[in-house]
Amino acid sequence: MLHRMHNKLGTAGLIIAVVALIAALAGTAFAAVDKLSGVEKKEVKKIAKKFAGRPGAPGATGPQGPKGDQGPKGEQGPEGPEGEEGPAGPTETTLPAGKTSTGIFFARMEGQEHLWVGDSFPLRVPIESGCTEECYAETLIAEGGSPTAGCPGSADEPTALPGNLCIYVKRQIGVVDSLATPKHDPASGWMREFDVEGGASLAAIRGSWAVTAACPGAEASC
Repeated sequence: MLHRMHNKLGTAGLIIAVVALIAALAGTAFAAVDKLSGVEKKEVKKIAKKFAGRPGAPGATGPQGPKGDQGPKGEQGPEGPEGEEGPAGPTETTLPAGKTSTGIFFARMEGQEHLWVGDSFPLRVPIESGCTEECYAETLIAEGGSPTAGCPGSADEPTALPGNLCIYVKRQIGVVDSLATPKHDPASGWMREFDVEGGASLAAIRGSWAVTAACPGAEASC
C-alpha cells in the first residue's frame, strides 16, 4: 500500500499523506493536507476511511473531587465616620419660657342663661411657686375688638406676649358679655362664663387663643 502511494504521491507527498492519515484516524481535521492536490486528497481520504475504526463508547463519569478548603476571612473594614447630631426632641410636658401655645375654641347651647367656654393647654404653662391665676394676664378681646399691648394678635393669628393669655372671639351669637372668670388652674387651661342674651334660643361662640410662658423673673422678654 505504502509502495503504491509512494509511486503515486512521491516521497514528499507520501510523508504528508501519512501525517494526514494519522490525523484523520485521530479524528482531527484535514488541515495538514492543504498542500496536496485534489487527487492526492481523495486518495488519503480513501485510506483514512479504510483504516479508521469506529468511535469507542464514552467513558464513565469520574468521581466528584473533594470539597476545597474555605478561604481565609477578610479583614474588618475601618470604622465609619460619626453621624451628624439629630435635631432636639420635643419638650415633654412644660411650655418653655418665651414659647407660645395656641388653640381654637367653640361652644353652643340652647335654652340656657349662661354659656361656659374653655380649653386645655397642650403643654402645662409654668407657674412660679405661690402664684395664682393672677400670674398671667388673661385678656378677652370680643368680636371686632382692638388688640392690646399684651395681646397684639387677632382671632385669625392669635399671639400673646410672655406672661399673657389672650382669648380672641371670632364670632358670637346670642352671647352678651363674659362674667367673672371662675377659679381654674392657669397652668392647665382657661375657662370663662358668658351671659346669654335674654330670650335667645341659641347661644354660640367661637374663636382662638394664645398663651406665652412667662420669662424667668417676670421679665418683658426672654
